[in-house]
Amino acid sequence: MSILLSPLPPLDHPQFDALVAQLPTPIAAAFEAAAPTLGPLLESAPYLLDLARGHADWLAETLASDAETAFGAVLAAIAEAGRVYDEAELGRALRVAKGRTALLAALAETGGAWTTARATEALSDLADAALEAGMDLLMRDAAEKGRLAIAPEQARAANSGLALFALGKHGGRELNYSSDIDIVAFFDPHKGVLAEPDEATRIYSRMVQRLVGLMEDQQWGGYVFRTDLRLRPDPGSTPVALSVDAALAYYEVRGQNWERAAWIKARPCAGDKQVGETFLKELAPYIWRKHLDFATIADIQAMKRQINVSKKVGDIRVEGHNVKLGRGGIREIEFFAQTQQLIAGGRDKALRVRPTSRALAALAEAGWISPETAEELTRTYWYLRAVENRLQMLRDEQTHIMPDNAEGVATIGRLMDQPDRAAFEADYRAALELVARYYAELFTEGETLGSGEGNLVFTGSDDDPETLETLAAMGFADAHKAVETVRKWHYGSYAATRTSAARAHLTELLPALLATLGRAGNADEALARMDNFLSRLPGGVQLFALLRNHAQLRTLLVQFMASAPRMAEAVIHRAHVVDGLIDPAFANDVTHREVLIGKVDAFLADARSYEELIDRARIIGQEQKFLVAAGLLSGTVSAQGAGEQFTALAETLLHRLFDKVQDEFAIRHGRIPDAEVALLAFGKMASGEMTFTSDLDFFLLYDAPNTESDGERSLSTSHYFARLTQRLVAAVTAPTTEGVLYEVDMRLRPSGNAGPLATSLAGFKAYHKDNAWTWEHLALSRARVVAATGSLAEKINAEIAEVMGRQRDIAKTIEDVVSMRALMARERKPRHAFDLKLANGGLVDLEFIAQSAQLVASRQIGLPQASTARVLARLGEIGLVPAGQRLVEIHGLYSTVLQVMSSALISPFREEAWTPAFKDLLAQLCHYPDFGRLALDVQDMQGEVEAAARDWYERAARL
Repeated sequence: MSILLSPLPPLDHPQFDALVAQLPTPIAAAFEAAAPTLGPLLESAPYLLDLARGHADWLAETLASDAETAFGAVLAAIAEAGRVYDEAELGRALRVAKGRTALLAALAETGGAWTTARATEALSDLADAALEAGMDLLMRDAAEKGRLAIAPEQARAANSGLALFALGKHGGRELNYSSDIDIVAFFDPHKGVLAEPDEATRIYSRMVQRLVGLMEDQQWGGYVFRTDLRLRPDPGSTPVALSVDAALAYYEVRGQNWERAAWIKARPCAGDKQVGETFLKELAPYIWRKHLDFATIADIQAMKRQINVSKKVGDIRVEGHNVKLGRGGIREIEFFAQTQQLIAGGRDKALRVRPTSRALAALAEAGWISPETAEELTRTYWYLRAVENRLQMLRDEQTHIMPDNAEGVATIGRLMDQPDRAAFEADYRAALELVARYYAELFTEGETLGSGEGNLVFTGSDDDPETLETLAAMGFADAHKAVETVRKWHYGSYAATRTSAARAHLTELLPALLATLGRAGNADEALARMDNFLSRLPGGVQLFALLRNHAQLRTLLVQFMASAPRMAEAVIHRAHVVDGLIDPAFANDVTHREVLIGKVDAFLADARSYEELIDRARIIGQEQKFLVAAGLLSGTVSAQGAGEQFTALAETLLHRLFDKVQDEFAIRHGRIPDAEVALLAFGKMASGEMTFTSDLDFFLLYDAPNTESDGERSLSTSHYFARLTQRLVAAVTAPTTEGVLYEVDMRLRPSGNAGPLATSLAGFKAYHKDNAWTWEHLALSRARVVAATGSLAEKINAEIAEVMGRQRDIAKTIEDVVSMRALMARERKPRHAFDLKLANGGLVDLEFIAQSAQLVASRQIGLPQASTARVLARLGEIGLVPAGQRLVEIHGLYSTVLQVMSSALISPFREEAWTPAFKDLLAQLCHYPDFGRLALDVQDMQGEVEAAARDWYERAARL
């Protein structure tokens, strides 16, 4: 089977003809048969003409075969040479293989037998094979010199303990035609390969140096690959081979964002790939951060601007344009993909892919870019890579610059199968313009010191008159004070602006930030709040970079500072919590339970230890609480939806921690045979109405034989579950560097604080049969199992149903309820006019109506363990509480007020916290035209609830 080649645009080819005339007849005939492609190609490319002359026999055979078979034979020959040849023989074999692959790739790509993507893969695979063969040789040599502790027959690259990593295009299997290869070499000192392990750095470094020499030395006729080792950690002061421990220590402490970008495409390409894969797993948290990292955007923007300056990149053009680094070039597509991978890859493993085209596809699949964007950029990427290959195959030059004359451009056009130079130039310009447009949408070039409204200059000691005018026009009444404030930021007076990088980001952010503050209603007050915010912010680089790129977040942050100080404080202490607000899936995350649970589970799944799980639970917990609260305060999520999502988050985290705590506890103490265990939730967690600040009300129940655990340090059953409960509470409440997850309230367990931490099912039954108070049965009316093993959930639910359905002295029960409410009113007085939980006619009264109804009329209601709102609605339907539906409406408003207060205010019962901005926000979210109208209606509602409660207790006593 012969290679099927498409003809190139016709071109006179006297040099090709002269070559054919010198060849033996059979070979010449093969060349002549391929002349429509081979002639224009070799005539245009002196390098390929020389290769065809030197490998004429092989090329003739290849033309009669097929490209993949020919290339497979080249790789097989390299592998064999590494196993048996000496250094001189291997050097010659590698150079022969390089020449043949270069010739084959050029012919197959320009002739259409291979895509550009396949050609780049082949060149990358050649580099891998050459490095592997070189390592095989060096390991044989080390064995012969007695430097290895392993058997001679094991002296292969794969057993060396030294991993070679391909970075950049080599890592992505996208090598261009005349590319350097960027490699990094790390070794595992604990693998026991060397006879003198203390000499590992010296021995492995010498191996790497010899390997690079083998790749680059031209004494056997040209190089194999130019090899660059400068992407290793701190290349000016480190050996060329580092231990994996030293490398990890460097990246964790001193690694830069550009290095993270470089490691996106890294892969073990030769040597001990097992060591390499293990290292990449260890390095993953450095490359793929737990939190979205928007400082990366600014870093890569800065790199791009520096490239533009250093390479004197100008506007889009054809002649003399740099297809790699120029405007609209290959690098912009790579940056477009890599930056978004770095931003989101820490959360979404599907984005952790190497080749640029696969990264674009993954970004589209995840919703970061549209499918159309991915398709257009992928197509354009390979078009520009094809142009780059043709530039380099002419003379084997590592150039990316288009010819500076029309004739040279026409040559590239013909090799791109475009005989019309003007049409090729139009296609090339269109490709660049498409890339530049997408790149500009992602990477603005950065704001200047000017704005659309005028000067904004804050340097020097005197105020700039035009800046004062600009600030006044923006809405600042005291422009001089505004200049002083901003100048203070620039002087690094605060920790957030102390570093040069932070100040650089702030400088570019300022015009947009000041414009946002100017639109806040009271610009001077908004600036003062921003100043206070910055004075307490521990670091500014990441947040400033984020705010530069997302106008909606600037607006939201300013709103938070005015009306939701709790949210602003969350940003101060953990800036990463705002990351999720720009995720394309934000609205989906905060409104769908299953999406939120999936995000939590995916984030926790990456934990590599119990301690990391504890930290990760806090990170995702704080982030998701922030996002749900942001959804609530922005009107995206209803108060009921927020309560459900806060509860889903808490329940999921508690469940996952409980599973892990049980496993960790069993390591030392084993398990109780045939035991079943459950967590029974009460209060807002049970009813799905948690707020931002809710505690977790629950206790642990177990059903187990009275025995001992089967672990190394056995415990009796009661002691076992008491200790297990302590471990769970600690996992939830212990303060770590990432904060506290939740506070825990276990006072609703049998006998309250005087009872054991964990309760047996038998004890639970006995207590609720003979000793429980009426208020405990009230609480039990909405209790819910949130985690359980075996059939214990069904047993607990059956027991709760028995308690709730029990015959009671109704009059006595109602008397107890009324007495409890009166006692609560005396001892727990409302702390504010809007303390709608404790206020007379507030939420507690609504809950007492519903819960007492469940005790005395559960069969009529028919809604076991239902929420307060559902029970009130049902009471209205069956006539027991005629105002039931109205009470549901009031309950909804109360819930909205309390949810907003909890999410927005740090001290909701201090009058100074109730700023005009917060009152406006609360009125808006309660669908009122102003706060005054809301306050009046709330007073009236409290009266309605008090009346309904009195009426219910009178009715109930007569049932």
